[in-house]
Amino acid sequence: MRAPSLRHALARATVAAAALLLSLTVPPPAARADSGTGSLVVRTDRGWVRGAADRDGGRVFQGIPFAAPPTGELRWRPPRPAAGWSGVRDATQPADPCPQLPLTLLPDGGPVLPGESNRTGSTTEDCLHLNVWTPARTGGRPLPVLVWLHGGGNVYGAGSDYDGAALAARGVVVVTVNYRLGALGFLAHPALSAESADHASGDYGLMDQQAALRWVRRNIGAFGGDRNRVTLGGQSAGSADTCFHIASPTAKGLFHRAIQQSGSCAAVGGLTPLTLAAAERKGSDFAASVGCTDPTTAEACLRAVPTTRLIRATGTGASSLWGPNTGPRVLPRPPHAAWAEGRVNAVPTLSGNTHDEYRYFTALYVDLLGGGPLTPASYAALIRLQHADRAAAVLDAYPASAYPSPNLAYSAVGTDQRFACPARADSRLYSTRAAVYAYEFHDTQAPPFIPAPHTPQGAFHASELAYLFPTHALPPLEPAQRRLSATMTAYWARFTATGDPNAPGTPRWPRYTADGDRVQVLAPDRVGPTTGFAADHHCAFWQSSPVHRGAVR
Repeated sequence: MRAPSLRHALARATVAAAALLLSLTVPPPAARADSGTGSLVVRTDRGWVRGAADRDGGRVFQGIPFAAPPTGELRWRPPRPAAGWSGVRDATQPADPCPQLPLTLLPDGGPVLPGESNRTGSTTEDCLHLNVWTPARTGGRPLPVLVWLHGGGNVYGAGSDYDGAALAARGVVVVTVNYRLGALGFLAHPALSAESADHASGDYGLMDQQAALRWVRRNIGAFGGDRNRVTLGGQSAGSADTCFHIASPTAKGLFHRAIQQSGSCAAVGGLTPLTLAAAERKGSDFAASVGCTDPTTAEACLRAVPTTRLIRATGTGASSLWGPNTGPRVLPRPPHAAWAEGRVNAVPTLSGNTHDEYRYFTALYVDLLGGGPLTPASYAALIRLQHADRAAAVLDAYPASAYPSPNLAYSAVGTDQRFACPARADSRLYSTRAAVYAYEFHDTQAPPFIPAPHTPQGAFHASELAYLFPTHALPPLEPAQRRLSATMTAYWARFTATGDPNAPGTPRWPRYTADGDRVQVLAPDRVGPTTGFAADHHCAFWQSSPVHRGAVR
């Protein structure tokens, strides 16, 4: 998923030097367009970059800065333009991920996700870079563009964890993006708000993502891409962030379609937008944890805290998740309110989930980190702890005796409450204003990320990624899985190009409507619509009975 390795006098004379630098870094439009026909050297608005030949004859350009390093006085400020450079910048190696702890939590010291960033972590704040994959030939009509936001709870991950070659081979220019994570990306604090022109803080990670989209509008033509056919997509937190951009007025016109995989605006949890006041309270608590308690000096104190201390204070548990806030500029209202008022960037959307999302989290937090499998008694106790006065209803809807094990009963609760039914709620809402194509990935034998003897993984959270982005970190796909992968990449590429996934030679995928409630099943032995999704996932229960930390709105 990640590319090979980590890492990145006289007035007249001054005027002449500036003119030379301008000629090197800001080419005329014709030169930018000409460089998209297959050359490994491409001119951007900041300078030339040299990429590498990828397999199948495509090209890959890695570690291109789209904003200035958010370091020093630029820490916790909106992204600024990247500086230009002279000469040709090497773009054959990935840049460092944004600061994060390594997720090496397995008993053997391995990472719990296959991306390289999860193995190494990072302490590098100079991280606002992106990567571009192009097909073998990009001459002729400009190609559709997919801008991909990585998952990881807005705390982990990197754009370079994803290999865009398979989708590029389908005629798509693929862009993957780094963005500030954790407290560095989402911290709100009264002192930071006071120094801001709009009297708000936080949402820096979302601003970074929008800065990358603006870079795409300015530059993607040089790589053969069409700035007027940009799809914004992501998985998990990247999917939730995509949802936030749909509701963001500052993202208007930056993308034309959306892909949401396993991350919904209708789920309540660690990424749910807070009010600015609530986010500032959380930020003040965080500042105190790193020794910045004096409100009169908090902003200077926070900017002086070493990166390693900041990411250690962020932690690795569920409480480490950082989401946006509803400040006045980027996300002035919660997504559900924006939809109710019609103040959204209503674009065609491809949206869905995996059938067994929560089994991954059960395997990690119960089997590997929690000491072993659940018993019927410990399952009931855990449900009572998490669902309070609704626990009896949850246990009645999901009795341990109805599942092969308490672990799988607990996984079904988490899947339905946090992923499946919120994804359906998003589809129902979006379909009132734009075309929606809903899916459920259901390969019960998908290659697993982690060992889980007590929790068969099935179609777990993020399992579909290996079918869209090639990776050597997992066992190879079997022939039937490779055929499913080919169908999925055809669907995703066609949707990116047209806003409709139906491609020649693929099973028909019906448009989602609330009345029809048809969801496309993506499985090795079957690709086609089902009307049984809501019943399979108890969505009537979750829709009528919102519960603590995960209600469907």
